[in-house]
Amino acid sequence: MVEIEYISLKGTINSTVKVISFTPYLVRFELKTAEQNYNCLVAKDALNFMYLAKEAASISIFGHFNKRKQLVVDKYHVQSGVLVR
Repeated sequence: MVEIEYISLKGTINSTVKVISFTPYLVRFELKTAEQNYNCLVAKDALNFMYLAKEAASISIFGHFNKRKQLVVDKYHVQSGVLVR
């Protein structure tokens, strides 16, 4: 049995967020960290992610790698650019 290794990263969204599949919804973006760039996929709550995520936004993610070495995002937090006063 293969054990899934999880990873937690912080960085910025370095590309436009693109829908790559509609059934099920699957979106793709590039995460830029201080060390390297990662190709990321979001399936869970993908439409909400599309709404929140903008290019150059700060993001924290928790996920795992698939067989194609893409980072599959299980949880995320996008820093909002909205100021609340």
